[in-house]
Amino acid sequence: MTARVQAATAGLLVPPVHDLGDGAVTRVRARLKSGIIDAIGGPPPGAPLEVGVPLLRRARYRPELLGLADEPFAWKPAFVRRSLGLEVVRACASGRFRGPLAAVGPVADHAVESWRRTGWRTFHWEPWLAGLGAGARSVVLAEAVAWVTPVWSTFDWTALRDVVDLGGPDDRWACPGVSVHLKGRVEARVRRHGARPSLLSVASGCPGNGWRDELAFLALIGALAVPDRPVASRVVGLWPESGFRLAVEVDEAALSGAVDRVVDAVAMCADVRTAGPVPVLA
Repeated sequence: MTARVQAATAGLLVPPVHDLGDGAVTRVRARLKSGIIDAIGGPPPGAPLEVGVPLLRRARYRPELLGLADEPFAWKPAFVRRSLGLEVVRACASGRFRGPLAAVGPVADHAVESWRRTGWRTFHWEPWLAGLGAGARSVVLAEAVAWVTPVWSTFDWTALRDVVDLGGPDDRWACPGVSVHLKGRVEARVRRHGARPSLLSVASGCPGNGWRDELAFLALIGALAVPDRPVASRVVGLWPESGFRLAVEVDEAALSGAVDRVVDAVAMCADVRTAGPVPVLA
């Protein structure tokens, strides 16, 4: 194992740097609620507003896209790579395969065979993948391998196997009084005995100058969605396409920064819904 992998793995396991003061989550929740209500200025027109990291990034870096309607959902390789890739990590960490390239085909085949036998769609994409021809299927597997290989090679997953929860449902929180829902998704939660857990987020592209707030947002939503669960002490972000691995230590200031980012994004979305799309600058 290289020193780089050891350092990355230690980043998920070392004890917290900051304590989270008594009442911090309560104060942050109150600031978030009042900030969203003030920003929205009443019930938002149209469907409920869902705020996640993609929306935070769009509002900061590409505000001209806020007014565009979402495309109708249709399966494509990019929508499969995360869930298939995480299952590949599980399979490799358990010792069933030496690496992602050897694992991805058998893991995908097993998912499809299980769906055909039981009718249960563990990943939801099983019927779509089962209907693809050999060429299209190879594109899906290649996309998953490209996603999971840097994730697999960055950390010592065999050392994390007994303390990590991969994937899982998204964290969700609805702001009382308005139709604004917050959603957070992480790739892994690492448990530490007697200490707050750490989170891993895998993102595409490269980190912008708001990456700290984006990572802290994931800890914030986790704390709001499951109040009895310990608040994450650290969120590690991995941007495989650009080779970045960064981390934010979670204290009240970090959570407050995430609150400000959410409120700003909600205010921009409310303005767009009221006045129309933000004009594209030449």
